[in-house]
Amino acid sequence: MLPFSFPNWMGSFAAGLLVVGGIAALVLAEQPGSPAQTALGDDTRPDAPDFSLNTLDGETFRLGDHRGEVVVLNFWATWCPPCRREIPDFVSLQNDLGPRGLQFVGVALERSAGPEEVRAFAEKMNINYPIGLGDGSIAEKYGGVRGLPMTFVIGPEGTIRKHIPGMTTEDRIRPLLEALLGERS
Repeated sequence: MLPFSFPNWMGSFAAGLLVVGGIAALVLAEQPGSPAQTALGDDTRPDAPDFSLNTLDGETFRLGDHRGEVVVLNFWATWCPPCRREIPDFVSLQNDLGPRGLQFVGVALERSAGPEEVRAFAEKMNINYPIGLGDGSIAEKYGGVRGLPMTFVIGPEGTIRKHIPGMTTEDRIRPLLEALLGERS
């Protein structure tokens, strides 16, 4: 007999943790068939699907109008804690790199918040880039959004250069953005 034995529930608990961890890894992984499975330097960069977004300030953001710029397309929601944490970094990057040709755009995928709630949230967070409420059609063009936040970096030539599932930070994304801004002609 072993001098020490685990209670019966310990094995079940450990197995449960493995299952939950495996599911989390699958959810966070890039999805096969998504147009976004590329990174800087790939030879086969898919074109970023064109879209129009009615923004909360009454304008229309058209991706095609921003050819030649670096565009960061961010899917987010007011109820999403990681989204809330990355927005200040995006505001900072828009301030710093916007004059060099960077343009963030946010698509809010809300469960229940309407335009007024999203506008109030944007004002509270000092969001300095176009945002609008998504109806799922833009997300579908980008292979579907299976978790929030989800970010796509679009190069000046109009191709998807990076897909970032989950939260990112200024320190992680700035080197890529600066490299892409250096490609502008």
